[in-house]
Amino acid sequence: MTSHRRIFVIACAAAAVLPAARWALSAQTPVVTPLAAPQQASTGNADLLLDQSKRLFEAFQYDQTIPVLDRLIGTLTSGQVQRPDLLVQAYELRARSRFNQGDSAGTEQDFSALLAIKPDFKLAAGISPRVAAVLDSVRKLTVGQITASMTPAGDVQIDGRPYTLQPEPRTFDVAAGDHEITVNRPGYRTIAQKFTVPANEVVPVALTLERVAATLAVVSVPDGAEVILDGTTRGKTQRGSTEASAPLILNDLPPGQHRLQLRRDCYKDVERTITIEKPDDLETGALRLTEAIASVKVQTTDPEAAVFVDGASKGQAPAEFTVCEGPHVIEMRSPRGRFVDRREWKTGDATTLAGEIRSAYPIVAIKPLPSVPADLVRGNVETLLAKARRVLVYSPDRKELDAALQSENVPADWLTFDLTGTAAPVPREVRREIGRKLASKFDTQGVAALTIGPDQYTLTLSLLAAGSSEPDVITINMGDAAAQARVVDQLGAPLPAIVQPSLETSTIDVSGVQGAVVIRPGGGGAAAGLVVGDTIVGAGGAPVASVADLRAKIAALRAPNLAIALDVKGPDGAVRKVNATAKLVADALPMRDRAILYNRAVVELRNAVAAAATPVERSAAHLNLAVAHMHLGNWDDAQAELKETQLADGIGVSAGTVAYLTGLCLEAVGRAPDAQAAFTKAAAAGQARLSADGPLVAPLAQQKIRR
Repeated sequence: MTSHRRIFVIACAAAAVLPAARWALSAQTPVVTPLAAPQQASTGNADLLLDQSKRLFEAFQYDQTIPVLDRLIGTLTSGQVQRPDLLVQAYELRARSRFNQGDSAGTEQDFSALLAIKPDFKLAAGISPRVAAVLDSVRKLTVGQITASMTPAGDVQIDGRPYTLQPEPRTFDVAAGDHEITVNRPGYRTIAQKFTVPANEVVPVALTLERVAATLAVVSVPDGAEVILDGTTRGKTQRGSTEASAPLILNDLPPGQHRLQLRRDCYKDVERTITIEKPDDLETGALRLTEAIASVKVQTTDPEAAVFVDGASKGQAPAEFTVCEGPHVIEMRSPRGRFVDRREWKTGDATTLAGEIRSAYPIVAIKPLPSVPADLVRGNVETLLAKARRVLVYSPDRKELDAALQSENVPADWLTFDLTGTAAPVPREVRREIGRKLASKFDTQGVAALTIGPDQYTLTLSLLAAGSSEPDVITINMGDAAAQARVVDQLGAPLPAIVQPSLETSTIDVSGVQGAVVIRPGGGGAAAGLVVGDTIVGAGGAPVASVADLRAKIAALRAPNLAIALDVKGPDGAVRKVNATAKLVADALPMRDRAILYNRAVVELRNAVAAAATPVERSAAHLNLAVAHMHLGNWDDAQAELKETQLADGIGVSAGTVAYLTGLCLEAVGRAPDAQAAFTKAAAAGQARLSADGPLVAPLAQQKIRR
């Protein structure tokens, strides 16, 4: 009787006794409910199916076990889930289930599929010898052996599966049939050898590798050096047991000359020529790299400035540190602005950077000519405007810029203006919100944009303070040095004084009269004894010929010494000395002045509010911040600043000024009744002025009321 016949008889005998055994246990064994067929193949579903089949098998419910395993094997052989280990378990369990049901052909089929995946498979101890006998008989028909060796030892692949061979032969199971063994080792000739293994036979496979290329062991001091051979990076040296690195092995080097380079941050490059005459194992010895650093000191008067090098924090200023040789960007960042230094550092440099913090505007938008790279324009404009003392227009890090623009989905032309000052069609509120968000991302006081004109030498610069909706637009002629200097001067020009000394006395020029004639004494003037009709002909020991002369003399006073001696001619012609004391009072910026960059003014006046030391300084800062917002059309912001302005009634910039400006804001946002009330209050302030030497407020307010 053949082996197949014996298997069949054994299986039938087992099947004959199984129904009775299953019946005997049915009263005690709970029924395991099958899982629903999985909707989508997954590793989790496969594990669940295997667990369920094991429970069914252990409960002797083989008729339910097999359908679950059918679904599992279908899932694993469909290519949707790659789990060879799970598939082997599934075939084993189904083979045993089929055996217990008397299905000998199915048992042999499953064991044959199992051994094709894992030829050296062994059943666990304790499994029926009759099942083991079936597996062994299938193994004899489907599995053979190879006795493999390789000199020198190393890794190979047989049919794509990894193995390690030694010069001493190693025997292991493989599926009967055709196979291919491959060896791909650097420095050796590739092997791809086919062989056939008959079932239940042993086939010897002996490999000898042929050396065709050299290896090079590279050692550096210190470790962490990038190794470049013939222009291609081959890795980095790793830490060794001494100061020298562990060897980095470079494989597959053909005979001839090779260029070896070692590169490490903050060290000078090392370069060697390596000559290989024949395939061999070569060593460089320890290659020592020399440190290449420069020393930097950073100083500033801003106590909140933090230092960054190439975007990495170096702590608070002042600071001392070293940088690697090469180009670096050193920054100081503060709530009030930034300082940026870009340069190429050389080994041994020792430099102190005295950083002046300026309000910062990264160039976040640009509309260049097709032939002009945007980054080149940004860099040129940063260099051109670097001398502007109060404003820093700079080129931001490209990755940081791209990330900011993508996160906010910013329209391309949201802040670009042409040479006539015409903006792209973006609503004011959209521009305001984009500017606020981008300034926040860069932690700067505003943002900037560039638009190149009809040629590459003419462009417009748009400066937008955070929270503003209308930028200041400046034309720059890149080919005219004088025009460039004027732009730098405009950007760096200080704002007019918002607090100045005053006698709070009204004076006028009278034709034919040398001096300033008093028409309304007040404040320090009245306290010193000035009366209507007096003529001030001297101040501080210098003659006074007009009201302008007097204002210049008083404006030159500096706190705390605000006393000034006046030469006064009375109505009777007698000249007397009057010792007066000026008082610091608020002044207001003009609402329209081409020389003033109102976005820059917004930033500086916000800082002035925070730094104000006296009530008059604080109110003056709030008042002028409101004026800057009004110029830019930020009416709600202007009104909020005016509410914070506390000025008394009186001469010059006073409560009447605040009332008139409030009326303008209310009128602009369509609140006519409230505006009328504010104008009425301003009309009653007969001595209030729009600025220290500006027009009276009352007539302006009366015109508004009549309209």
